[in-house]
Amino acid sequence: MAFTKAANSLKSRKSATHEYVNEAYQPFPEEDEDEGYKISGSDENDDVSSVDTESTASNNDSAYQTILKASNDSAPVERQKRKSTKKKLRSSNKWDVFRETSEDNVSSSELDFWNTVFKVTKVIFAIILFILVLGTAVISKSTLFILTSNIFPPNSFRNTSLKTSHFHFRYQTSETAVTYIWSLVLVVIAPYFFTMVGKVWKLIFKKTRPLEFKPLLVALLVETIHSVGLSLFIFVLLPNMDPVAGALFCLNVAILPTLLNLVYSGVNVEVYEETSTERLIRRVLTFGGLGSSLVSLAFWTYYVYKSDSDWQKDKPGLTIFAVLSPIFVSVYWWENFVPQGDLTATGLRKLKRQLSSRRTKISTIVNLWKIVITICMVVVIFGVDCTDGITCLQTIFDVTSNSTLSSASFGHTNLVINVIVGTCSKYLPLFIAAVNIVASFFCYRCCVSANKILAQIPSFSVPLILSTPVTLAFMIGEYSQTELKMTDTCFLPFPRWSGDVEFDWSIIIGSILGYVAIVMVSSYIWRQTKERMQREDRMFVQPMYCGILLDQSMILNRRKYEDDTKGLDEKEKPVELPIPDNLDEWQPGNEEWSPLRNVDTPFIYLCATMWHETENEMTQILKSLFRMDEDQCARRNLQLFFGIRDPDYYEFEAHIFFDDAFDYNGDEATANGYVKQLIRTIDVAISSVHAFGMKIPPPTKIDTPYGGRLIWRLPGGNKMIAHLKDKAKIRHRKRWSQVMYMYYFLAHKLLSLGGGKERIKTIADNTFVLALDGDVDFQPAALKLLVDRMKRNPNVGAACGRIHPIGSGPMVWYQKFEYAVSHWLQKATEHTIGCVLCSPGCFSLFRGSSLMDDNVMRRYTTPPTEARHYVQYDQGEDRWLCTLLLQQGYRVEYCAASDALTYAPEGFYEFYNQRRRWTPSTMANILDLLLDFKNVTKRNNDISMLYIMYQMLLMVSSILTPGTIFLMILGALNMAYPTLSLYWALVINLLPVGIFILLCYLAKGDTQLAYAAVLSTVYSLVMMLVIVGLLKQAADNGFCSVTTVFLCFVAGVFVLAAFIHPQEFWCILHGFLYFLAIPSMSMLLMLYSIGNLHVVSWGTRETPKPATAPKPGEIKKQPEKRGAVQEWLEKLGLAEKAGKSDYMFSFGNLCRCVCCPTETKDTEDIKLRAILDRLDELEARIVDQSESHISAEAESERHVHFSEASDLFEGTRERINPLFQEESTSNKPPPRHWIHDQDLKEGAIENIRDEETVFWEELIKTYLYPLEGDKKEREKTQAELLELRNTVCLFFLLVNALFVVIVFSLQQVNADSGGSISIELPCADGNFGEAIEPISMAFTAVFGLLLVIQLFCMALHRMSTFLQICSITEIKLSRPKQLQPEERELSVEKGLQLVRDMQGIKDDDTKSVVSDDISISEKSSDSGYTDSVGTLEGQKKRDLWGKIARRRREQQFGTLSQNFVKNFKKLQKHMEDNEMGSTMNVSRGVGNGGLGVVTEGDEENNEVEMRNVKRKFNRFERKSIFTIVQMSRDPRLKQSILQRGNVVTSRWKRAALKAKLRSAAEQVTKNSTDKEVPDGRPRSKVTMLDIARLAVADRDSNVPSEAESEDEVVDQRSRL
Repeated sequence: MAFTKAANSLKSRKSATHEYVNEAYQPFPEEDEDEGYKISGSDENDDVSSVDTESTASNNDSAYQTILKASNDSAPVERQKRKSTKKKLRSSNKWDVFRETSEDNVSSSELDFWNTVFKVTKVIFAIILFILVLGTAVISKSTLFILTSNIFPPNSFRNTSLKTSHFHFRYQTSETAVTYIWSLVLVVIAPYFFTMVGKVWKLIFKKTRPLEFKPLLVALLVETIHSVGLSLFIFVLLPNMDPVAGALFCLNVAILPTLLNLVYSGVNVEVYEETSTERLIRRVLTFGGLGSSLVSLAFWTYYVYKSDSDWQKDKPGLTIFAVLSPIFVSVYWWENFVPQGDLTATGLRKLKRQLSSRRTKISTIVNLWKIVITICMVVVIFGVDCTDGITCLQTIFDVTSNSTLSSASFGHTNLVINVIVGTCSKYLPLFIAAVNIVASFFCYRCCVSANKILAQIPSFSVPLILSTPVTLAFMIGEYSQTELKMTDTCFLPFPRWSGDVEFDWSIIIGSILGYVAIVMVSSYIWRQTKERMQREDRMFVQPMYCGILLDQSMILNRRKYEDDTKGLDEKEKPVELPIPDNLDEWQPGNEEWSPLRNVDTPFIYLCATMWHETENEMTQILKSLFRMDEDQCARRNLQLFFGIRDPDYYEFEAHIFFDDAFDYNGDEATANGYVKQLIRTIDVAISSVHAFGMKIPPPTKIDTPYGGRLIWRLPGGNKMIAHLKDKAKIRHRKRWSQVMYMYYFLAHKLLSLGGGKERIKTIADNTFVLALDGDVDFQPAALKLLVDRMKRNPNVGAACGRIHPIGSGPMVWYQKFEYAVSHWLQKATEHTIGCVLCSPGCFSLFRGSSLMDDNVMRRYTTPPTEARHYVQYDQGEDRWLCTLLLQQGYRVEYCAASDALTYAPEGFYEFYNQRRRWTPSTMANILDLLLDFKNVTKRNNDISMLYIMYQMLLMVSSILTPGTIFLMILGALNMAYPTLSLYWALVINLLPVGIFILLCYLAKGDTQLAYAAVLSTVYSLVMMLVIVGLLKQAADNGFCSVTTVFLCFVAGVFVLAAFIHPQEFWCILHGFLYFLAIPSMSMLLMLYSIGNLHVVSWGTRETPKPATAPKPGEIKKQPEKRGAVQEWLEKLGLAEKAGKSDYMFSFGNLCRCVCCPTETKDTEDIKLRAILDRLDELEARIVDQSESHISAEAESERHVHFSEASDLFEGTRERINPLFQEESTSNKPPPRHWIHDQDLKEGAIENIRDEETVFWEELIKTYLYPLEGDKKEREKTQAELLELRNTVCLFFLLVNALFVVIVFSLQQVNADSGGSISIELPCADGNFGEAIEPISMAFTAVFGLLLVIQLFCMALHRMSTFLQICSITEIKLSRPKQLQPEERELSVEKGLQLVRDMQGIKDDDTKSVVSDDISISEKSSDSGYTDSVGTLEGQKKRDLWGKIARRRREQQFGTLSQNFVKNFKKLQKHMEDNEMGSTMNVSRGVGNGGLGVVTEGDEENNEVEMRNVKRKFNRFERKSIFTIVQMSRDPRLKQSILQRGNVVTSRWKRAALKAKLRSAAEQVTKNSTDKEVPDGRPRSKVTMLDIARLAVADRDSNVPSEAESEDEVVDQRSRL
């Protein structure tokens, strides 16, 4: 019946007939013509299918007749081509066995080394964080109680057991010093001040939402209650208790959290799908926490009342405060225990939502208010009940020296200014408060770091929970000492214990219950979050910490409801991922949506642009794509076959956009040499990533409206598509390639998914475009880091990584240091205080929804209409795209841990031409951003006016940099040669620079570059003079010199930056070359860029195309010989080519020089020369046609008249003049299409869908039609560019000239007047050092200020990068020989490692074949069968070579999924054997039944199993062997592998067979009479074996896995 449903339903379903087959999730390779889809090693299913064929077909006559028609058709030509290609490759070139591979730029050993370093570093850092958090928390508590113990000390008026613990504590003084009170005030308000500074910084540099009155009023009310309660707590309750009781009383501040935890205990429970056991535990914790908190409060109230009643029974003020103060304090954390509501929520949930959205401005006002409240409470507590009027207030504010406070509620004490203990300083309380504040702040930052690196439990939860017991132990230990000495005569004023040890059971019971309440209500802190680099507002509800209750505030403030923020974490309990419901409904032709993809699954389009890359550069990008394919395939197989949810799962497509990909020979278009070079390079790249000799099928070729398309199926099942752009059909250059793929992916493919606006928005938010250059090299981990940046902040529109230039030569060395400094300082600063202005197009990730926003993608299609557009739009397209994103309000970030390598220009000319594009584009885009600062600061929350001012300073310094360098060289000449006056030094320096400026106006580009190269060499020698001068100045003045100090500061910044970037430390060695090149790169390069502003060519990779053989009969023209003078004049650009000049130079001898204008006439007739050229072209065409691929039959049928061939004969009279008569083309054969080029390999030929054709035609017509301006338009554009060049040059040169003249004039006047206008720096020895001018000092100060800002921001960003590296580093602290029960869960890291080993295709696979055969031979000989061994020797050799050949074929033509399925079946077989062995052991009473616990008696069995697994999976790494043993010990994992794998495999096979039957039925329905489809391809063939297989697959696919129930399977069958 399963077959009947399938066959009848397939006829009614519609499917595309011209789509190429998507095999991304298809692990079933085609082995032969009779088997459409077959799993390696699944012969058992095939046997069952063949047996069931007859019985199945007999019951389905109507379906049988339908399918029988389709079975009479022949197989598709594409499949035949693939098979024939494989056979040819297998049988040919057997002698070609030598290898050619591509070495990685970063070796695997280097990656392993740094991975090990990162793991060790994370472990050490986690241990350090544990120590720091625990240590700083103990220091904070201890110093706090040192301060509180000296307020309200026992005296003759009041000496209660509450303060002395039944009179066992002895205090150093009986007076209260005001300095202790103000020290406590500083401790309390310090976090308020830190919060205010942070929020004010955000208000300055970020944009926030407007303030609302109601949330502000509620926040003020809540914080007022908290401040009043905290003031009573710290200034009244704790000072009236002994230190031990006070430390324990701090545990009693979770009253309101435990109550709210009970009220909202059932909210959001359905999200976690809790079991009955989990529900019971939750209720116990909820009621237990509330009960413990209330009972603890009751015991403490009783203790305070009992201890204080012996002094004053009728006024129980402290007893009331003991009840109210903890409740008031606990109000502070109410938000953390109330779930955030939606738009329809009411009450506290609505209030929390309003407060969360306007936290910045509210926190700023509230914390200022809390500072005021705290000071007012101090005035009230210590100034109201004064015996002498207002003398207490005067004492507090240091007006009078002493006074007496007598309060029935607060206490009785004498107030004094200071209490000096021994010889200690009077500011000792302030020092103690400073230690407390620093320790508390440091503890908070360490807690934040621990959560960021996913070390929450060991470095946050554990130390904070232990902080109170450790503090008590520390304090009790200190009581045994007589004094806490700081020096011999100074000791801390801490009370001493005297007498025997006594216990108060009310304190003990109350403390235990309070501790239990804290632990119960904060059970969420033991749930490790999965979000890496979590922001502080996602970690904690309230900003910062509480200065008095440090550990309690950190615990209770840690966010409980993770879904309150947009970053949702995965459930902490590992849950098996269910098999996708649409797996068996998925069609191979539907590549838009895969079974594992959800709306929030990251989908990445990898888009590389190519033009004239070399073979080595192409290899790098291809290797990166193959690595991505391998990583994604592993993550896919992990989820499908093992059911483990991978939080980093993604899907991708690789696209290569080839500019100018075709060559034309008349009407015949062929792919150019660079496209063919790409096809050749694929085999080298895949052999470097996978096994040597591995190949992928030839590409599918598709003709498109923009040119062509080549589609490869990668070994992991993902697609790589090369889009071949024909510049005659579509615009070329990189920006238009980006417009092309942005509209294709985001406008055509994404919007066609449907499903409503919200669904499309979610998909767009999780769709990313990775812009790549054609030579970039990166790892999948680098891309994962960029995706993490996108996930953390939905407002991030683009993210870029650290770009490393590679290559060889001095120019590359220079760029290594330049790139390092720009990333270390410039990009880190932009990321920290604002946004990155340029995300480089060689490796940047863009969010799809941000590109689709208004004024971004649509404006990016704007063609240049003005001169400045050519500079801003086309010369730096990546920077302009980032400018559009910033203007629209999106953030652009820099991730230093994401590394990518790209080839840098190795030649001086190429480097200068590259920077000739970059420099004007950079300045134009920054200027556009600065001029639009009002709109940008209004729209973008991350760009503030201070950031705009920082960029303005950089812009001004960049403009004046050439003048500064000019003056530096002038000073170097004057310093090196003191006899040379400043005037002549100016002339000597101005002369070469002036010549270069003139050449930039008059000479050709090559001449300018040649002169710049020579001048750069000379200036590098001059820089040596600068070094000598600096050394001389340092020797004369020491550090009493601004120049010396500034130089040392700059060098120190670079060295420090290198040390905190250990992976890039060696870049500092190239700093000396960078120093020598300063004049060239900072002055000459700037002049060259500005002087060639009108040149809009690309500048790099403009190399001639790969050389091709000359056509038969083609005569290469020899260049005319020219004189030496003519050649030099042409090089200088002062003369035209030979035959065009109006001047003739003739040097006969030294005395004769004739220089007279003459008019050169052409010696040839122009019309006759055109005729001869046309005839040569016709002859070449005839020769080409004779050699074209025309079949013998077509050639014999063609009849050629004598008149048509008469022009082939030499001397014929009848000859057609091409100028006056058009060439006859009626009998010419049609031009050969590019798709039939043999160099593109014999892949399948397909067509794109009609709707996609319409899309491309409309897109090209609207935005991408080739720009064909007429001659007048081009001349007008060139004139505008020249005018723009002249304007910019005039401004640039004028500003620098004015700057040079002013500074030079000041120096000259100062020299002439004997230093009257300079300032001499005073030195430490009383002498005077270097004399400086005010203007020079001002510019030095500006440069220094910028460098200080960059240094500070670099340190912050580097710390963030270090935390990010730690967060992505997964570690396993131990790998014990015995598997413990807690290790039974299979983690994502372990699963990925196992899957990579299972799908990997390695070169050493044949070694296992040989070793197995040798072991068999040895066993045979040892068993006494030596005679039979000799008889079977020949057969064994044949079997051995057959195995090796078969394994080589699998390596060469297999896929990762095929290899995975083969190993997965081996794993299933191992699990079956292990299951049988475990059953037998249990029946005999041996072993543990597979419970996952290895006892001491099972060690031997464990070692045996390890060796057994190692023998079966000898290619796997040791980690994978441990994982397999772990899985075999877990019954749940074992059953999941045995059941789930079969279900997934059967459903996949069913989907493939249904697709084949559906395609055949569609063809029969469409046209039952034609034998071929319109494009000449025969139809597919469906056999009865396919029908039987579908029936068996339908039966097997309905077997439920562990993650499914029988009802779910029935529902799936009903949907079918």
